[in-house]
Amino acid sequence: MENQVENSACAPNPKGLIVLIGVIFGALISFTANETFLSIIGGAVIGLVIAVFFNSYLYAQKPHDR
Repeated sequence: MENQVENSACAPNPKGLIVLIGVIFGALISFTANETFLSIIGGAVIGLVIAVFFNSYLYAQKPHDR
């Protein structure tokens, strides 16, 4: 028998990291392009939408059998 211990207390959530990176880089790219405060908010929203789309459809992981 296998004795596997899952220590998930410090394990990063890859989908959460993708959303965080999408929001930050969306805001930075939008601010660099337009140089206004509203572009930061708009870029963050667009980055969030793209990251959620990526997590839902392109990065969908199949559950393993264990």
